[in-house]
Amino acid sequence: MSILSSSEITCHCGEVFEADLWTAVSISENPELKDIITSGMFNVVECPKCKHLFYHEIFFIYQDISSELIAYVYPKDYEKQAKYYRKQMLDEFKEIVKSMKEAKDINFEPVLFFGIEDLTETLKNEDFLNDEIQIAEFISKRIGLNLIEIKHSKARNLCIPHLIPQIKKSSGNNIKDIIAGLEKLLSYNENLMEYEKFLVRIKQNPSCLDEILMHKSKK
Repeated sequence: MSILSSSEITCHCGEVFEADLWTAVSISENPELKDIITSGMFNVVECPKCKHLFYHEIFFIYQDISSELIAYVYPKDYEKQAKYYRKQMLDEFKEIVKSMKEAKDINFEPVLFFGIEDLTETLKNEDFLNDEIQIAEFISKRIGLNLIEIKHSKARNLCIPHLIPQIKKSSGNNIKDIIAGLEKLLSYNENLMEYEKFLVRIKQNPSCLDEILMHKSKK
């Protein structure tokens, strides 16, 4: 659920006024809010006296269930008590999930951010990565590669694409099949930088695939 609440705000000029601010964001209900956040216009207010435009920092919850992302976004200066707020987040999250109709779809933990900048950077990075994933998916289907789907939340934590190509004719060795799939994908489009980085990573440390493949989606 997205929630817009009235808050009392004090401008640097001393003017005190009220404005509506988002304290909860649901992308399934209001997809446009994601673009507003990444554009830098989220919870931006205008002082009625001096006309100064500024971002008013306030705690809010961001949720995008389809991407397995629920973020608790605290003001930047709360980071000094990060341990306390992490515990508070996890305790509250357990209670909130119990009351959510989407509870059956939530089998991942929330993410903690201090300052909207960290959330904004995460969303922008994921948009860039998702563009690559869409291209990789299109190419893979055309050239006959299988696609392994990793849970979005785990792929985010592991800093990898959530769709991984694999050759169809299995050699019986997952590592070799995935490396071959990545190499074939990149031979068709060498500009997929995140897939190139992933290929280098697993060539340097093949055992990391064991952890990654533990989180394959059940879809």
